Amino acid sequence: MSTKKVINHSEALDKIQKFCAAEEKCRYDVRKKLFDWGVSSGDTEKIINSLVDDKFVDEWRFARLFAVSKFRNNKWGKIKISYELTRKNIARNIIEDALIRIDETEYLELLTKELRKKQRSVSADDEWTLRAKLHRYASSKGYENEIINKVLDDMITLKTS
Repeated sequence: MSTKKVINHSEALDKIQKFCAAEEKCRYDVRKKLFDWGVSSGDTEKIINSLVDDKFVDEWRFARLFAVSKFRNNKWGKIKISYELTRKNIARNIIEDALIRIDETEYLELLTKELRKKQRSVSADDEWTLRAKLHRYASSKGYENEIINKVLDDMITLKTS
């Protein structure tokens, strides 16, 4: 039977500062890590407040970086990004601010590129089946129905022209 080593307030603060300095984190991530380390809830809140005061943790900065990186690197849509930020207990107004930072032109271009790429690997007997499969794919990546339909309409128009 192993016993978990309990770390004190100053050790936890030093360790979590290094954790936050390495990669942008939000309060949820920090709270979870401190819990995993066995830090008391009272110390956890003091540490988090200290991290916020010292700018190690900034929910606005985290949300902006998270949104842009998940969009560009993982090719996620705004619905999925919003959902994941909500799971991390980020406030709605902060999420909305982060999503506004995603360039609409780039958003449409990336979705179009992803759907064209997916179209090459999808087999379908007719246009409606193809459209349904591509729509399902884009939905699973977190794109909005209206945007998906617009891109698919443009793709089909270009294809038949």
